[in-house]
Amino acid sequence: MGKLKVLIVDDEHLIRNLIRMRIDWESQGLMIVGEASNAHEAMEKVDELRPDIIFTDIYMPYINGIEFSGKVLEKYPDIKIVVVTGHDEFEYAQQSIKIGIFDFILKPIHASDLLHVTDKLKHKIDEERTRNKELEKLKKDLERNFPYLREKFLVQWLKGTLSKDEIHEKAEYFKLPVFLSGAAYQIAVIEVSPISEKQTEEQLILLGMECRAKTAAFLQNDPQVLVIPDTQNQIVIISFNQDKNLVTDCESLQTYLIDAYKCLVSIGIGRKREKIQEAHLGYQEACRAIHYKAFVGHNQVVCFEDIVDNREEHYRSDPELLQQLHFCISVGSSERAMQILTQIFDVSFSSVSQFRMAAMDVINECQRAAMEQHMEEEQMPNTETMVSILTADNLPDLMNTLESYVLHMTRTIQSINQAREGNLISQVKEYLENHLSDPQVGLASTAAAFYISPGHLRRLMKKETGQTFVEYLTNLRMKKAENLLKTTGLKGYEIGMQVGIVDPHYFSVLFKKATGRSMNEYRSGK
Repeated sequence: MGKLKVLIVDDEHLIRNLIRMRIDWESQGLMIVGEASNAHEAMEKVDELRPDIIFTDIYMPYINGIEFSGKVLEKYPDIKIVVVTGHDEFEYAQQSIKIGIFDFILKPIHASDLLHVTDKLKHKIDEERTRNKELEKLKKDLERNFPYLREKFLVQWLKGTLSKDEIHEKAEYFKLPVFLSGAAYQIAVIEVSPISEKQTEEQLILLGMECRAKTAAFLQNDPQVLVIPDTQNQIVIISFNQDKNLVTDCESLQTYLIDAYKCLVSIGIGRKREKIQEAHLGYQEACRAIHYKAFVGHNQVVCFEDIVDNREEHYRSDPELLQQLHFCISVGSSERAMQILTQIFDVSFSSVSQFRMAAMDVINECQRAAMEQHMEEEQMPNTETMVSILTADNLPDLMNTLESYVLHMTRTIQSINQAREGNLISQVKEYLENHLSDPQVGLASTAAAFYISPGHLRRLMKKETGQTFVEYLTNLRMKKAENLLKTTGLKGYEIGMQVGIVDPHYFSVLFKKATGRSMNEYRSGK
């Protein structure tokens, strides 16, 4: 911090001189830049010199020190003022603290008092300037992060997590007057994907960023249109412009992006909304339009209005039933999947288009299960099957095709699971063969070795071998014991240890139970 500038105001030259001479101002980091004998002159000096500190007497001609201080602080609130007063003016001087005067000092003026006050002044000014620097830095950080914070607000708005008052308050802060205009708005969502599947994650992110920048540039001349990314790496267009056709703009934009990046571009457009707090509905409609169109081809602009007739009630998914359906498909339970499918469609549909929306939900769950189970492309139903579901013109045909689709997916996943289970049991059998001599081998330790639960392994063993785990392991041990009796001269307890049974008596009992003969009888051929 550089030297602080001091202005001395007093109508008596001797007092001004006394204040000047009492301490070594330079050594205190202070510099007296001027003096004034009255408030008028002092005010001119303040405007000219902009001091950091003012020492002023109370009683002066024309305007007293308190009034003068009030005028200074009103114009320059950062200046620190110290009132110089006598004992008989002390109470009056104390009142001056209320208007923002920093401190006061009593006459006669002592060097120690001046030093004490100047130390306080320096500390206070240094503290304030440090805080101001920090605030300035925070303001710059806020300025730098302003676009990101605005995007964050818009994403929250699209999610429907804000009240109407919160939306208006934040829109005002983020300088979004269109939100406060009461105008209708429409939302479009753009999904960009590469033509080639051989793309790294970095390349996918860069493609999204480039297309977002191109979209923003394409629409930059329209202040009533906003472009932001959502949490799914999609591009969202929010249009408050009543004079332009968003569908036409999106069709032109789609061609522009495809030509620029040779990529796949699908665009979904929600219905127009009047209420500012209903953005999440328009956003969801746009997303649903994209998912719907994904089954019948890329590079299309789809309006939600084209999927659902405006005269109908909006179809509402049943998340709980869909979750149950997803589980049944994932575990290959065909019968239960058909029961849940019946429940999903056990409602009154007013038209085929509503039924198609429900069918799309079912297909989404099937495809999600297929991705989780890593189904091969050739195991999936062909595209014609999905197209026929979403383009059927009568409900019975549509339901029959959908049932066949769900059955195919469920049975295919069941086959995949069975193959995995069979392969797992083969590995378990090999593991038991290799660890047969270990007396600690059992259901729990084997399950742990394959990162599955003991209960699950118990059920799989029974299903695949027809035996319990213990029965299978015991039979395996007895077969090896028979072989050792035939091919070696080992004693009974030694053979027991070779097959993981260290108690000779228990081993003898198990062997006789398994073969119907004692070890001696077995070895002698009796």
